[in-house]
Amino acid sequence: MFPIMVDLSNEKIVVVGGGEIALHKIKNILRFGLHVHVVSPAIHPEIEKLADQGLVTIKQKYVEEEDYDDAFLVITVTNSSEVNNEVARKAKAVGKLVIHTEQPDLGNSTIPASLQRGRLILSVSTGGASPTLAKQIRNQLEEQYDESYEDYLDFLYEVRQVVKKIEPDRTVRRHLLKIAADPVFYKDRERREAFLQEIRPFVYITQ
Repeated sequence: MFPIMVDLSNEKIVVVGGGEIALHKIKNILRFGLHVHVVSPAIHPEIEKLADQGLVTIKQKYVEEEDYDDAFLVITVTNSSEVNNEVARKAKAVGKLVIHTEQPDLGNSTIPASLQRGRLILSVSTGGASPTLAKQIRNQLEEQYDESYEDYLDFLYEVRQVVKKIEPDRTVRRHLLKIAADPVFYKDRERREAFLQEIRPFVYITQ
């Protein structure tokens, strides 16, 4: 597996299946502000509630190729191995990202156990060997990387945007960004704000 982050904000995501496992996958996807299209003859009541909230679009029917022919990502989680295998095979054949939860090797993608702290996303994958271990490691990371990282990442993001505007020299940019990433800024908001106040005025000078 090649690790990669993909922007799915404007892409169609189709979940084939409407049971408990599908609900779990859908909730995981919704954490990232994405919309999900669900195709299944039977729909879990909690998925119906999500549809009522406008977070999910439901097609209550048996899946057909036309239901995912315009999808970017297809996740197959029905209670039928035959259906899962067929959907995975056909979707892969036309170049889609495919997650086969029952047999990951029949798909071409997996969803890792992930932790999100604002702009910070940490993902753990065992290549399908042990999702349980991946979750255990993710839980350990939750303790190490708490909510305070959200503000810290916002600071680093703002610094990067300012530095890109004021400094054309790549070597100097790298040096400034390295300073901002020094651990002394992590929980010291006053120090962070002081650093930003030092560099912000240069944006207006260079505009």
